Amino acid sequence: MAAAYYARPHALVRAMLGRLLGPQQKQRLVTAESLEEALRQLRGTPYAAEVEAAAQAGNVLQEAERALERNLVQSYGRVIRTLSGPPQALIVEALRRLEVDNLKAILRGLATGAPAEEIRAVLVPLDRWGLLPLEQLLAAAGVAEAVQALDGLPYARPLAAALERYQREGSLFPLEVALDLDYLRRLWGRALALGGADRASARRALGSRYDVLNVTWLLRYKLIYRLLPQEIFNYTLPYGYRVDDETIHRAATAGDLAALVEALPQPYRGLLAPLVGAGIARMEVALRRYLWREALALLSGYPFQVGVILSYLYLKEAEVRDLVAILEGKSLGRPPAEIQAFLWSEL
Repeated sequence: MAAAYYARPHALVRAMLGRLLGPQQKQRLVTAESLEEALRQLRGTPYAAEVEAAAQAGNVLQEAERALERNLVQSYGRVIRTLSGPPQALIVEALRRLEVDNLKAILRGLATGAPAEEIRAVLVPLDRWGLLPLEQLLAAAGVAEAVQALDGLPYARPLAAALERYQREGSLFPLEVALDLDYLRRLWGRALALGGADRASARRALGSRYDVLNVTWLLRYKLIYRLLPQEIFNYTLPYGYRVDDETIHRAATAGDLAALVEALPQPYRGLLAPLVGAGIARMEVALRRYLWREALALLSGYPFQVGVILSYLYLKEAEVRDLVAILEGKSLGRPPAEIQAFLWSEL
Protein backbone atom coordinates (compact mmCIF):
# COMPACT_ATOMS: atom_id res chain seq x y z
CA MET A 1 0.00 0.00 0.00
CA ALA A 2 2.70 2.52 1.03
CA ALA A 3 4.90 1.57 -1.92
CA ALA A 4 2.03 2.13 -4.36
CA TYR A 5 1.02 5.44 -2.77
CA TYR A 6 4.58 6.78 -2.71
CA ALA A 7 5.72 5.46 -6.10
CA ARG A 8 5.19 8.80 -7.87
CA PRO A 9 6.40 11.05 -5.01
CA HIS A 10 9.43 8.80 -4.53
CA ALA A 11 10.39 9.00 -8.21
CA LEU A 12 10.03 12.79 -8.15
CA VAL A 13 12.04 13.24 -4.96
CA ARG A 14 14.84 11.01 -6.26
CA ALA A 15 15.00 13.07 -9.44
CA MET A 16 15.03 16.33 -7.46
CA LEU A 17 17.72 15.00 -5.13
CA GLY A 18 19.89 14.50 -8.20
CA ARG A 19 19.60 18.22 -8.95
CA LEU A 20 20.97 19.36 -5.59
CA LEU A 21 24.45 20.82 -5.79
CA GLY A 22 27.42 18.67 -4.84
CA PRO A 23 30.11 19.67 -2.31
CA GLN A 24 32.59 20.64 -5.05
CA GLN A 25 30.08 22.94 -6.73
CA LYS A 26 29.36 24.70 -3.44
CA GLN A 27 33.06 24.92 -2.63
CA ARG A 28 33.70 26.66 -5.94
CA LEU A 29 30.95 29.14 -5.16
CA VAL A 30 32.44 29.82 -1.73
CA THR A 31 35.87 30.48 -3.22
CA ALA A 32 34.62 32.55 -6.17
CA GLU A 33 36.49 35.85 -6.41
CA SER A 34 33.38 38.03 -6.57
CA LEU A 35 29.59 38.11 -6.58
CA GLU A 36 29.67 38.29 -10.37
CA GLU A 37 31.85 35.17 -10.55
CA ALA A 38 29.56 33.29 -8.15
CA LEU A 39 26.53 34.21 -10.26
CA ARG A 40 28.38 33.11 -13.39
CA GLN A 41 29.07 29.73 -11.81
CA LEU A 42 25.42 29.37 -10.81
CA ARG A 43 24.51 29.69 -14.49
CA GLY A 44 26.06 26.24 -14.93
CA THR A 45 23.76 24.65 -12.33
CA PRO A 46 20.03 23.86 -12.12
CA TYR A 47 19.62 27.45 -10.88
CA ALA A 48 20.53 28.96 -14.27
CA ALA A 49 16.99 30.23 -14.92
CA GLU A 50 16.91 32.00 -11.56
CA VAL A 51 20.23 33.72 -12.22
CA GLU A 52 19.18 34.81 -15.70
CA ALA A 53 15.93 36.29 -14.37
CA ALA A 54 17.83 38.18 -11.65
CA ALA A 55 20.32 39.53 -14.19
CA GLN A 56 17.53 41.48 -15.86
CA ALA A 57 16.63 43.31 -12.63
CA GLY A 58 18.10 46.43 -11.10
CA ASN A 59 19.15 44.90 -7.77
CA VAL A 60 20.74 41.66 -8.93
CA LEU A 61 21.54 40.31 -5.45
CA GLN A 62 18.06 40.92 -4.06
CA GLU A 63 16.39 39.50 -7.17
CA ALA A 64 18.66 36.44 -7.12
CA GLU A 65 17.69 35.76 -3.50
CA ARG A 66 13.97 36.04 -4.29
CA ALA A 67 14.38 33.82 -7.36
CA LEU A 68 16.16 31.15 -5.29
CA GLU A 69 13.39 31.28 -2.68
CA ARG A 70 10.78 30.96 -5.43
CA ASN A 71 12.64 27.87 -6.64
CA LEU A 72 12.30 26.40 -3.13
CA VAL A 73 8.56 27.11 -3.09
CA GLN A 74 8.21 25.52 -6.52
CA SER A 75 9.96 22.40 -5.21
CA TYR A 76 7.41 22.20 -2.40
CA GLY A 77 4.62 22.64 -4.93
CA ARG A 78 5.85 19.87 -7.20
CA VAL A 79 5.98 17.44 -4.28
CA ILE A 80 2.59 18.53 -2.91
CA ARG A 81 0.90 17.85 -6.24
CA THR A 82 2.00 14.19 -6.14
CA LEU A 83 0.40 13.63 -2.72
CA SER A 84 -3.08 13.47 -1.25
CA GLY A 85 -4.74 13.13 2.15
CA PRO A 86 -2.79 13.51 5.43
CA PRO A 87 0.70 13.34 3.84
CA GLN A 88 -0.21 16.19 1.50
CA ALA A 89 -1.66 18.19 4.41
CA LEU A 90 1.61 17.73 6.32
CA ILE A 91 3.78 19.02 3.46
CA VAL A 92 1.45 21.96 2.84
CA GLU A 93 1.74 22.81 6.53
CA ALA A 94 5.53 22.49 6.32
CA LEU A 95 5.47 25.06 3.51
CA ARG A 96 3.47 27.42 5.74
CA ARG A 97 6.63 28.09 7.76
CA LEU A 98 7.77 30.37 4.96
CA GLU A 99 4.50 32.28 5.31
CA VAL A 100 5.03 32.59 9.06
CA ASP A 101 8.43 34.11 8.29
CA ASN A 102 6.77 36.50 5.83
CA LEU A 103 4.22 37.55 8.42
CA LYS A 104 6.95 38.24 10.98
CA ALA A 105 8.80 40.34 8.39
CA ILE A 106 5.62 42.34 7.73
CA LEU A 107 5.04 42.94 11.44
CA ARG A 108 8.64 44.10 11.87
CA GLY A 109 8.28 46.46 8.94
CA LEU A 110 5.05 47.92 10.27
CA ALA A 111 6.51 48.32 13.75
CA THR A 112 9.48 50.28 12.39
CA GLY A 113 7.50 52.32 9.87
CA ALA A 114 9.21 50.82 6.82
CA PRO A 115 7.66 51.65 3.42
CA ALA A 116 5.38 48.99 1.94
CA GLU A 117 7.64 48.30 -1.03
CA GLU A 118 10.65 47.88 1.25
CA ILE A 119 8.74 45.24 3.22
CA ARG A 120 7.48 43.54 0.07
CA ALA A 121 11.03 43.24 -1.25
CA VAL A 122 12.09 40.89 1.56
CA LEU A 123 9.10 38.53 1.42
CA VAL A 124 9.45 34.99 0.13
CA PRO A 125 7.31 34.78 -3.05
CA LEU A 126 4.72 32.12 -2.21
CA ASP A 127 2.47 32.78 -5.22
CA ARG A 128 -0.55 30.43 -5.16
CA TRP A 129 0.44 28.92 -1.81
CA GLY A 130 0.12 32.15 0.15
CA LEU A 131 -2.86 32.81 2.43
CA LEU A 132 -1.94 36.28 3.65
CA PRO A 133 -3.91 39.33 2.43
CA LEU A 134 -0.66 41.05 1.47
CA GLU A 135 -2.05 44.32 0.16
CA GLN A 136 -4.24 44.78 3.23
CA LEU A 137 -1.35 43.98 5.55
CA LEU A 138 1.09 46.29 3.78
CA ALA A 139 -1.45 49.12 3.89
CA ALA A 140 -2.12 48.66 7.62
CA ALA A 141 -1.50 51.67 9.85
CA GLY A 142 0.27 49.51 12.41
CA VAL A 143 0.64 46.09 13.98
CA ALA A 144 -2.79 46.05 15.65
CA GLU A 145 -4.56 46.80 12.36
CA ALA A 146 -2.55 44.08 10.63
CA VAL A 147 -3.61 41.53 13.25
CA GLN A 148 -7.25 42.46 12.59
CA ALA A 149 -6.71 41.90 8.85
CA LEU A 150 -5.81 38.26 9.57
CA ASP A 151 -9.31 37.36 10.78
CA GLY A 152 -10.23 33.88 9.59
CA LEU A 153 -6.63 32.73 9.16
CA PRO A 154 -4.80 30.45 11.63
CA TYR A 155 -2.40 33.28 12.52
CA ALA A 156 -5.11 35.54 13.96
CA ARG A 157 -5.73 33.77 17.27
CA PRO A 158 -2.14 33.51 18.59
CA LEU A 159 -1.37 37.09 17.53
CA ALA A 160 -4.53 38.46 19.12
CA ALA A 161 -3.65 36.68 22.38
CA ALA A 162 -0.16 38.25 22.41
CA LEU A 163 -1.16 41.70 21.15
CA GLU A 164 -1.76 43.25 24.56
CA ARG A 165 1.72 42.32 25.75
CA TYR A 166 3.21 43.77 22.56
CA GLN A 167 1.35 47.03 23.11
CA ARG A 168 2.43 47.12 26.74
CA GLU A 169 6.11 46.32 26.18
CA GLY A 170 6.67 47.67 22.67
CA SER A 171 8.54 44.52 21.66
CA LEU A 172 7.59 42.15 18.84
CA PHE A 173 9.09 39.25 20.77
CA PRO A 174 5.78 37.94 22.24
CA LEU A 175 4.07 38.14 18.84
CA GLU A 176 6.85 36.26 17.06
CA VAL A 177 7.06 33.58 19.74
CA ALA A 178 3.27 33.15 19.67
CA LEU A 179 3.35 32.70 15.89
CA ASP A 180 6.17 30.17 16.03
CA LEU A 181 4.71 28.06 18.82
CA ASP A 182 1.23 27.98 17.30
CA TYR A 183 2.53 27.06 13.87
CA LEU A 184 4.79 24.30 15.19
CA ARG A 185 1.92 22.81 17.21
CA ARG A 186 -0.22 22.69 14.07
CA LEU A 187 2.59 21.06 12.11
CA TRP A 188 3.06 18.43 14.83
CA GLY A 189 -0.69 17.79 14.77
CA ARG A 190 -0.44 17.08 11.04
CA ALA A 191 2.28 14.52 11.77
CA LEU A 192 0.14 12.82 14.42
CA ALA A 193 -2.73 12.54 11.91
CA LEU A 194 -0.60 10.15 9.84
CA GLY A 195 -0.70 6.42 10.35
CA GLY A 196 1.83 3.66 10.87
CA ALA A 197 5.29 4.06 9.39
CA ASP A 198 4.44 7.53 8.08
CA ARG A 199 3.75 8.83 11.57
CA ALA A 200 6.98 7.32 12.90
CA SER A 201 9.11 8.74 10.09
CA ALA A 202 7.49 12.18 10.35
CA ARG A 203 7.99 12.24 14.11
CA ARG A 204 11.65 11.35 13.70
CA ALA A 205 12.23 14.00 11.01
CA LEU A 206 10.27 16.71 12.79
CA GLY A 207 11.31 15.60 16.27
CA SER A 208 14.97 16.25 15.55
CA ARG A 209 14.09 19.70 14.20
CA TYR A 210 11.99 20.47 17.26
CA ASP A 211 14.90 19.37 19.44
CA VAL A 212 17.17 21.80 17.61
CA LEU A 213 14.61 24.60 17.85
CA ASN A 214 14.22 24.04 21.58
CA VAL A 215 17.99 24.00 22.11
CA THR A 216 18.40 27.12 19.96
CA TRP A 217 15.66 28.90 21.89
CA LEU A 218 17.19 27.83 25.20
CA LEU A 219 20.47 29.43 24.16
CA ARG A 220 18.81 32.64 23.02
CA TYR A 221 16.30 32.95 25.86
CA LYS A 222 18.91 32.28 28.51
CA LEU A 223 21.86 34.25 27.16
CA ILE A 224 20.39 36.98 24.95
CA TYR A 225 16.91 37.71 26.30
CA ARG A 226 17.75 36.79 29.91
CA LEU A 227 14.32 35.25 30.47
CA LEU A 228 13.33 33.64 33.76
CA PRO A 229 13.16 29.81 33.85
CA GLN A 230 9.34 29.74 33.83
CA GLU A 231 9.21 32.05 30.82
CA ILE A 232 11.72 29.84 29.03
CA PHE A 233 9.62 26.78 29.79
CA ASN A 234 6.48 28.50 28.45
CA TYR A 235 8.25 29.58 25.26
CA THR A 236 9.51 26.15 24.21
CA LEU A 237 7.82 23.12 22.66
CA PRO A 238 6.55 20.05 24.52
CA TYR A 239 7.44 17.88 21.52
CA GLY A 240 10.71 16.53 20.28
CA TYR A 241 12.84 13.47 19.75
CA ARG A 242 15.32 13.65 22.62
CA VAL A 243 14.75 17.05 24.30
CA ASP A 244 11.84 16.66 26.73
CA ASP A 245 10.27 18.84 29.44
CA GLU A 246 12.74 17.62 32.07
CA THR A 247 15.67 18.56 29.83
CA ILE A 248 14.23 22.03 29.23
CA HIS A 249 13.70 22.55 32.96
CA ARG A 250 17.31 21.56 33.78
CA ALA A 251 18.73 23.74 31.02
CA ALA A 252 16.50 26.72 31.88
CA THR A 253 17.73 26.69 35.49
CA ALA A 254 21.41 26.22 34.57
CA GLY A 255 23.79 28.80 36.00
CA ASP A 256 25.82 29.46 32.86
CA LEU A 257 26.30 28.36 29.25
CA ALA A 258 28.53 25.40 30.13
CA ALA A 259 25.95 24.11 32.62
CA LEU A 260 23.16 24.60 30.09
CA VAL A 261 25.02 22.51 27.52
CA GLU A 262 25.79 19.87 30.15
CA ALA A 263 22.04 19.56 30.83
CA LEU A 264 21.33 18.56 27.23
CA PRO A 265 21.08 14.95 26.04
CA GLN A 266 23.35 13.47 23.42
CA PRO A 267 24.08 14.18 20.63
CA TYR A 268 23.47 17.86 21.41
CA ARG A 269 25.76 17.95 24.44
CA GLY A 270 28.64 16.51 22.43
CA LEU A 271 27.98 18.87 19.53
CA LEU A 272 27.93 22.03 21.62
CA ALA A 273 30.40 21.38 24.46
CA PRO A 274 33.48 22.14 22.30
CA LEU A 275 31.83 25.39 21.16
CA VAL A 276 31.01 26.91 24.56
CA GLY A 277 33.63 29.61 24.05
CA ALA A 278 32.84 30.17 20.37
CA GLY A 279 29.50 31.94 20.71
CA ILE A 280 25.85 31.14 20.07
CA ALA A 281 26.06 31.70 16.30
CA ARG A 282 28.62 28.90 15.89
CA MET A 283 26.50 26.64 18.08
CA GLU A 284 23.44 27.25 15.94
CA VAL A 285 25.39 26.35 12.80
CA ALA A 286 26.54 23.10 14.44
CA LEU A 287 22.92 22.24 15.24
CA ARG A 288 21.82 22.99 11.68
CA ARG A 289 24.59 20.81 10.27
CA TYR A 290 23.44 18.02 12.55
CA LEU A 291 19.96 18.31 11.01
CA TRP A 292 21.55 18.22 7.56
CA ARG A 293 23.29 14.94 8.42
CA GLU A 294 20.08 13.57 9.94
CA ALA A 295 18.20 14.36 6.73
CA LEU A 296 20.81 12.46 4.72
CA ALA A 297 20.52 9.51 7.11
CA LEU A 298 16.72 9.39 6.74
CA LEU A 299 17.09 9.34 2.96
CA SER A 300 19.09 6.13 3.21
CA GLY A 301 16.24 4.31 4.99
CA TYR A 302 12.95 2.86 3.74
CA PRO A 303 12.02 5.09 0.80
CA PHE A 304 8.22 4.90 0.77
CA GLN A 305 7.36 7.21 3.66
CA VAL A 306 6.77 10.89 4.24
CA GLY A 307 9.95 11.31 6.29
CA VAL A 308 11.95 10.95 3.07
CA ILE A 309 10.04 13.87 1.55
CA LEU A 310 10.57 16.01 4.66
CA SER A 311 14.27 15.17 4.55
CA TYR A 312 14.62 16.16 0.90
CA LEU A 313 12.82 19.44 1.53
CA TYR A 314 15.14 20.20 4.46
CA LEU A 315 18.18 19.60 2.24
CA LYS A 316 16.66 21.80 -0.45
CA GLU A 317 15.94 24.56 2.06
CA ALA A 318 19.47 24.30 3.47
CA GLU A 319 20.88 24.58 -0.05
CA VAL A 320 18.85 27.68 -0.91
CA ARG A 321 19.72 29.26 2.43
CA ASP A 322 23.41 28.52 1.85
CA LEU A 323 23.32 29.95 -1.68
CA VAL A 324 21.77 33.15 -0.36
CA ALA A 325 24.45 33.29 2.37
CA ILE A 326 27.21 32.78 -0.22
CA LEU A 327 25.88 35.51 -2.51
CA GLU A 328 25.48 37.93 0.39
CA GLY A 329 28.98 37.09 1.61
CA LYS A 330 30.41 37.75 -1.84
CA SER A 331 28.58 41.08 -2.09
CA LEU A 332 30.14 42.14 1.23
CA GLY A 333 33.63 40.91 0.33
CA ARG A 334 33.80 38.33 3.11
CA PRO A 335 36.64 35.78 2.93
CA PRO A 336 35.73 32.20 1.89
CA ALA A 337 36.52 30.75 5.33
CA GLU A 338 34.10 33.14 7.00
CA ILE A 339 31.33 32.31 4.53
CA GLN A 340 31.88 28.56 4.82
CA ALA A 341 31.86 28.68 8.63
CA PHE A 342 28.19 29.62 8.66
CA LEU A 343 26.78 27.30 5.99
CA TRP A 344 24.19 24.75 7.08
CA SER A 345 25.59 22.02 4.83
CA GLU A 346 29.00 20.40 5.11
CA LEU A 347 31.40 20.75 2.19
